[in-house]
Amino acid sequence: MIITIPREWARKHRVNVGSIVSVFEDGERLIISPSEGGSILKSSFSIQHNNVCKHAGRIVLCSYISGLDSIVLYSNRPFRSDILEKASQIAEKLPSTESGLISEYEMAINFKDKIINVVDTLMVYGRNLSDLISKLTMQLDGSNISQSDIDMGYEELKSYSFRLLRMASRGRGQGLTEEHMNRLLSAAVGLLILSNDSLYKLAIDIINLSDNLSLDEKERLKFLLQLLEVSIVTSTSSIQPPSIKKEEEAYWKLRTILELEKDLVEIIKSSSPSFGYLLARIIDISRIINNVEETLLCYSIFSKYSE
Repeated sequence: MIITIPREWARKHRVNVGSIVSVFEDGERLIISPSEGGSILKSSFSIQHNNVCKHAGRIVLCSYISGLDSIVLYSNRPFRSDILEKASQIAEKLPSTESGLISEYEMAINFKDKIINVVDTLMVYGRNLSDLISKLTMQLDGSNISQSDIDMGYEELKSYSFRLLRMASRGRGQGLTEEHMNRLLSAAVGLLILSNDSLYKLAIDIINLSDNLSLDEKERLKFLLQLLEVSIVTSTSSIQPPSIKKEEEAYWKLRTILELEKDLVEIIKSSSPSFGYLLARIIDISRIINNVEETLLCYSIFSKYSE
């Protein structure tokens, strides 16, 4: 079989003479995709530019997330040790990443992909967020949760986030339908990253402010956190198998929190400042989770009914 590829398409998808491509069946269509081994994505940066030196670590992270296979940092002078250290520190935190000097003037960072299941990883993400919320209810019950414990969970979730975002950026070796479904899941991941950051800040605030709350205020916050926890678990577990009913149930649990917003001013007036502040943060997080659940609802609808 001979397939003629338009030159503009080839340029856009970085297919050159001699590149290997793969053909996937997607319903009645055949999808042509650059093969993993046939189109290497790399970039180079000169550390003669001050901004490259200043943001060397960020360049490594963004290269990983955006789907590059490798990057090279180079100089016309012996490579600076501070830049080597800065880039290496970030590379060490990224999964399956190798880094080091390849000459006196060049540093290479190579990103080796491991196949991950987006659905399974997203479900783990949801369970870990749930565990964090469970720790917050324990703190309100009188347990002393350390900040180091919160920090450890936060960093673990960030690692999951980076891997999922990288997979979404690459989108190679997949049929069109599978790639589209993974993009829906990755949109949910992007929103979950926001909720992870917000929950981390809420956790620190609860640790610092829990002694300022009355017993009744603690019970009210615990109830709302439990609703949030159940909603997250229900939503992220409903993607395997896809369940529209469970996503709708997750929303109804969240709605109890969201409806408090219209009375927030009055609630704050009749409560302690710490309670009002924490309640407002929980409502903000619930808004983010609501967007996650709407995205996962779309995933379930597409999974079940898209033709």
